[in-house]
Amino acid sequence: MLEGFSGNSREWKQDLFPEEFIPDILELIIASWVIFRKPDRLAREVPISKEFVRVIRAKKNQSEDLPFHVWYELPTINTQADDGRVDIFFAYIGTPKEDIYFAFECKRLRIPYAHGLDTNNSDYVGDQGMMCFVTGKYSESVMNAGMIGYVMDGKTEEAIISLGKLIKSKAVDLRLVKDTGLELSSIITDSENVKETRHNLSKRNFTIHHIFLAV
Repeated sequence: MLEGFSGNSREWKQDLFPEEFIPDILELIIASWVIFRKPDRLAREVPISKEFVRVIRAKKNQSEDLPFHVWYELPTINTQADDGRVDIFFAYIGTPKEDIYFAFECKRLRIPYAHGLDTNNSDYVGDQGMMCFVTGKYSESVMNAGMIGYVMDGKTEEAIISLGKLIKSKAVDLRLVKDTGLELSSIITDSENVKETRHNLSKRNFTIHHIFLAV
């Protein structure tokens, strides 16, 4: 896939992250989770994501046709709002532009504390979750991004149903396309644990790809 690129950056014309690689990224996440050593069910998302990136990198490096580098916790680039950090960052290497990337935010869901279950849905949807992609923390060259939900009690179906209700109730804040919500993925059609939400931002349409991973 990289045959068309040379050392001369003037030949590089890419202005957006190539959408044809998004299924590869989602499938890489799913395949990497299969071989990832699952954390304790009360583990925090930061150490989970840090170790998960090690596995994603190793899995990605087994392929010769995935033209991106994978990084953990990088500062946001060309921010339009408050600064932040991207949990998992796929940098496209087919362009000299720093703002061509695919970002994941990661959140825990259904945390089984001793005192009871915490769905953590509000954090997933809130300012440090989905709203990061709505409020302008990310480059205007980004039209797709991802959310990873670590389902800490392993019950992904319950997590998706509960989260879907909250997303629907926050349709205005999330700028969802009218009459939509947490829906089946349009690009990974054989998994019930991959969903998407579609958003109307001020200058562009935007899709968040959601992957729910059972711990």
